[in-house]
Amino acid sequence: MEQNEQKKMLQELEGSDREIGRKMGWLVSTVAIGLAFFHLYVAGFGLPGIGSRTFLVVHLILGIILAFLIFPIKKGLSQKTIPWYDLLLAAASLAMGIYLINRQTAEAIMSARPTAVDLIIGAIFVVIVIEATRRVVGLPLVIIAGVFIGYFFLGQFMPGDFYHNRGDFSRFVYEIVYRSNGIFGTPIYASAQFVFIFILFGAILESTGAGKMFIDLAIRGFGKFKGGPAKASVVASGMMGSISGSSTANAVTTGTFTIPLMKKVGFPPHVAGGVEVAASSSGQFLPPVMGAAAFIMVEFTGIPYYEIIKSAFIPALLAYVGILFMVHFEASKHGISGMEKSEMKSARKLIMTQGYMLVPILILLYYLVIERSSVNASAFYSIIAMIVIALFTYRFKERLGRTILYAAILLAATFAMQYLVGYLNQGLVALNDVFGSRVFNSQTIRWRDSIFTMVLGGIIVALLFGLFQRSMKQDKVKSEYGFKELMEGFDTASRNALSIIVACATAGILIGVITTSGLSTKFTRIVIEFSDTIEGWLPNFMITDNTQIYIALVLTVFACLLLGLGLPTTATYVVLAAVIAPVLTDLGLPVIVAHLFVLYYGVLADDTPPINLPAYATAGIANAGPIRTGVQGFKYDSAALLLPFMFAINPTILLITDATALEMTWAVITAAIGMATFASFIQNYMFTPYSIIERIAAVATALLFIQSDFVTDGIAIGLFVLLVLFQLYKRRKNKRAPQTA
Repeated sequence: MEQNEQKKMLQELEGSDREIGRKMGWLVSTVAIGLAFFHLYVAGFGLPGIGSRTFLVVHLILGIILAFLIFPIKKGLSQKTIPWYDLLLAAASLAMGIYLINRQTAEAIMSARPTAVDLIIGAIFVVIVIEATRRVVGLPLVIIAGVFIGYFFLGQFMPGDFYHNRGDFSRFVYEIVYRSNGIFGTPIYASAQFVFIFILFGAILESTGAGKMFIDLAIRGFGKFKGGPAKASVVASGMMGSISGSSTANAVTTGTFTIPLMKKVGFPPHVAGGVEVAASSSGQFLPPVMGAAAFIMVEFTGIPYYEIIKSAFIPALLAYVGILFMVHFEASKHGISGMEKSEMKSARKLIMTQGYMLVPILILLYYLVIERSSVNASAFYSIIAMIVIALFTYRFKERLGRTILYAAILLAATFAMQYLVGYLNQGLVALNDVFGSRVFNSQTIRWRDSIFTMVLGGIIVALLFGLFQRSMKQDKVKSEYGFKELMEGFDTASRNALSIIVACATAGILIGVITTSGLSTKFTRIVIEFSDTIEGWLPNFMITDNTQIYIALVLTVFACLLLGLGLPTTATYVVLAAVIAPVLTDLGLPVIVAHLFVLYYGVLADDTPPINLPAYATAGIANAGPIRTGVQGFKYDSAALLLPFMFAINPTILLITDATALEMTWAVITAAIGMATFASFIQNYMFTPYSIIERIAAVATALLFIQSDFVTDGIAIGLFVLLVLFQLYKRRKNKRAPQTA
């Protein structure tokens, strides 16, 4: 599938079948590239003389403008241009953004006495945010927002703990629009400050051809095993899924290559699509980026980024272990073999010729984990290095002498900038006197000394790999990477970010309603009372010290799956972190446990039919039914269904306890065995098909591993050993039967 076809498929899946001409296309691309460049500048040099509130307004308004320019009022219109009413909505959004920026320090706003005009503009702005969300994300989040808004105004009619009497129109508009606990609250701040820059990182990385390189490496490593292409799909999609920020985009990008290979070795079309769905979605909780959820988690929890990815690392690996076991059992059950060695590329040649695409990821990890630099600075340095490497590698291969000259000029310019920037700012300040303005100041143009290091390092890496490619006469590498490809990466980043931008703005409405109505202080009590009621229905032998938390966690699972239907995974986490995670922390779970718990089930919600965009994407590639593909995707992800319960009850695998190395190792091993056994239960197969008794024993073994104490682990290990031995005996017996006959 060509890149243009992939982009068209993504647009249609995400609600846009509008194909506009070149002139309007230039307008859309200009706004998209401008939004991406604005965030790259802010990540590298800080706010360009504007306040943080203005930064959020610019981020959201440009996103809303793009939403109206790209997404039609409804699907199926097949529009060839942008209609007048969408241009009017875009212009109105821009005007309201300017109004909000100008009014943020007005006395009426600062004193909490908004004027009638403020209230009218604010109310219209809420409607525009919700309409943009409907077009980009779909109805589910809009319906949820409508329920919350209705609750705010009808609270005086609600029974019991849901009662409140704060449903005032003026209060609603002021809190939601003009204060920092509504639309411009934590979700949109995280989207602007952290999420966008990593979506940009992923989009530029993908534009260099890194996705294909990851797939080739994964196929080389896993292709020869049973069901090899499917296992390679799991690994490659995990690597790309962590940084892509969109499970749907990841499914299309990697699925284009992996799904035909899976079908070729014998996987049915709907199964091949389902494997890609599970693998692409699960990348959202794989460090270092976790689909940008890690950085939003920093904002919600106050826990440092390094601590979050440290806690998330082992569960993420276990989740992928679960998917790999599901694939392995599927391949064993149907006798699906791996690929021939001749069909796979040489790993050495791949690394020598295309390994430069891994360097930006290593730089990102170095700054995030070793240097503990800020999130924005780490992403900025990685992007600068990535652009330099991508631009120069091919040129060093084709035109060595001329490219060395260009590289020297670029190095000289970046080296000189650290000394010239002060003089440039002095000149700009002098222009203030000429024009009688205060536009410029001594910090208008900013520079980081580390940019020279990134450019120098990037040129060295590009030179080395360019020489490798020349010496190996490798022709089948990524074609020349230039300004066009770079701008396409910027454009793609802004388009991919739209769903998160508008969803985070709408999630801010939910948070504003929860805090303003006082529901945040009551929700925990409601859940506890409901859990106590259910506990009272249970027989005494089922009640333990953890029964209440088990019930609350089960209720949370259903809430996560319901709230997450049809939402992008990052937006799903934002909603769940605001509504559900505080309940779990109030029930006694550590903060990181609560947030990882809701993240995992939010990701699983993205795989839940019938609203399952990744499944629609992979079904189109596999020529299979989307619902059937979605069911398979959920099935393959279901190996991780028990994992959040494991770390909720025993958080040792999150590395947040004082457990010894031996205890931690034991916890990881038992969790892995539990997930493998649960995967065999789902597949009804380990070494040979299960009987009913064996299947019951398998699920019992997996459930016993959740409690994770000496007694339950001992019983579970015993059951597991018996199960394995009996399965091996049955397989041996089945092999002998044909010979005897």
